[in-house]
Amino acid sequence: MTAAALSARLARTPAWLWVGLLLTALLVGLVFVSLPPVLPGAVTITHATATLATPDGPLRRDVQLPHVWDDERPPWNGIARYDIPWPASLETTGDEAMALYLPRVGARFRVWFNGRLVKSERWSEAGYVDTSVTPFMVDLPAPLPGTAVGLNQISIEVQGQLLRKSGLSAVTIGPRAVILERYAKIHWWQVQATWMVAACSVFLALLAGLMWLQTRERVFALLAAASAAWAVRLGLTPLVSPGMPFGLWFYLHKLSFTMYCGFLYLFLWELFDFRQGLARRLVTALLLVGPVWLAVTTWSESYNLYRVWTGVLVLVAVCTVGLMLHRARWGLDGEQRLMFVVCMVTVVTGLRDFLVVQLGWPGDGDLRWMTTGSLVFMLTLAWVMVQRTSVYLQQIGRLNRDLERRVQDRERELRSAFDQLREAERRQVLEQERQRLTRDMHDGLGSQLVQALNLVRGNEPAQPSTVEAMLSHALEELRMTLDSLEPLEGDLPAILGTLRRRIAPALEAAGIELVWEVQEVPAIAVHGQSMDSRGVMHLFRCLQEIFANIVKHARASQVTVRTWLEEGRIVLSVADNGRGLGADSAQAGGGRGLANIRLRATELGARVSFDDASPGTVVRLSFAPLPRLDAEWPH
Repeated sequence: MTAAALSARLARTPAWLWVGLLLTALLVGLVFVSLPPVLPGAVTITHATATLATPDGPLRRDVQLPHVWDDERPPWNGIARYDIPWPASLETTGDEAMALYLPRVGARFRVWFNGRLVKSERWSEAGYVDTSVTPFMVDLPAPLPGTAVGLNQISIEVQGQLLRKSGLSAVTIGPRAVILERYAKIHWWQVQATWMVAACSVFLALLAGLMWLQTRERVFALLAAASAAWAVRLGLTPLVSPGMPFGLWFYLHKLSFTMYCGFLYLFLWELFDFRQGLARRLVTALLLVGPVWLAVTTWSESYNLYRVWTGVLVLVAVCTVGLMLHRARWGLDGEQRLMFVVCMVTVVTGLRDFLVVQLGWPGDGDLRWMTTGSLVFMLTLAWVMVQRTSVYLQQIGRLNRDLERRVQDRERELRSAFDQLREAERRQVLEQERQRLTRDMHDGLGSQLVQALNLVRGNEPAQPSTVEAMLSHALEELRMTLDSLEPLEGDLPAILGTLRRRIAPALEAAGIELVWEVQEVPAIAVHGQSMDSRGVMHLFRCLQEIFANIVKHARASQVTVRTWLEEGRIVLSVADNGRGLGADSAQAGGGRGLANIRLRATELGARVSFDDASPGTVVRLSFAPLPRLDAEWPH
């Protein structure tokens, strides 16, 4: 089978199946690793003579190792000494380095060999310490040669602590190289592996917390809480010097395990979609009662209360596994099958540790399987979280693509509607412009041509000069209409320049001097928008009426056209040096010409005023400027 075919087949294989095969291989490997150790040249001692200092005097008795003080009736407390005989089967030449291996001893201890202190571990350190959380190796001085039974004496003094299963485990004596290899192996399992699983738990708690913040799905919140509680539990476990009172350490250590179990059970309930029932209410009660129960246990220093509580946790675990098996009858999805397989393996590791460590079944009691089981469980939870996250991302991707498609459809619809609206507006503007041009040509050019035609058709012969004047006036009307169609966009100097070409010959013929003081000003706005051709025509008509009045009535010799900015507005003035407004009633405010100027100024949104200049008249038009963002006009 080729590599590609093998990869394709693995991709089609359900995750729970190949993970189950891998975990089965892991369990088989743990079985071989955890076979009772064979240490060449070393001897394990399982009996000792223990002496406890009591107010009534020393209490001396032979005990079997491991010896747990909490199992005594009444429980031991204080300081005890274990006298360990040198094993008769351990021969030494006196030159070989020997060592003592202590899998569990504490909470503080010191070792005497042949009356000489060879090891003191936290014996006089202030505060709570617990040496029973990690194994120890003690180098021994050169023993007396031969078997030296009764000559080589080993004594181990222990300061105990209630609720910590203080005492002494089985002791191994042998060559230092053999003991060091055993110590390094157990230290890795009990300490380094614990820190590694704690780090994985912290990482998983952070990831699950972030996923909960993004999705607000309860399963991620429960996973984050369970992982955080397990990280606290593992972080407190290998600490020889926790830096806190024993009561606080014990309470946090046991409470974190309770919280881990409770939140983990709820996580499995959520993952397997169990209905609300008695077992779920039991777990909720466990989370509520646990802090109070453990507080009473800590205060009373009764290990039996903790044993009862451990039994409750085991009972809830059995209920959880039973519900998972019941749920399996109705079918499980891929994630649920995977979690079921891993939970079974984790239960196997915990059951093995209980049978071997607590009940003494065959196996290496110093190698705890639960550490490996919890690591596998954490990694599986991370895998489930990644799978769920992948599903969410795929759903979000599909939703985004669907939303993008809908937005594109709406954009096309809006673009089409906008194009239709713009075309309709263009047609409306063209129609309005056509109507304006028709009206202007009818009122201006048409009227002049009709008058000229009537003059020619009259009974009396028309004077050529009169006809010429009327046709010239009609031509000027036509030119003005065409000038208004230029794209001037409210540029007042350009508009005035266009008009200047039309009025300058008439002023010159009337003997009137034109003074041009037009400067650059902003573009004119008509009702907030740029001036169109209709506005240009209105301005042309206003100025045409003003200059017509000057030529006909003012008797002026000079007219001045000026533009400037004043208080944010554009001002256009036309001033003559003629007779002024009061000299002619036609200019005195009520004439039709001035009324037309005012009407057209209103159409432009401009203000108009007529003032007597003494001599002459000043007509001012004031316009609003078109806003400019790219430049500032000089004031």
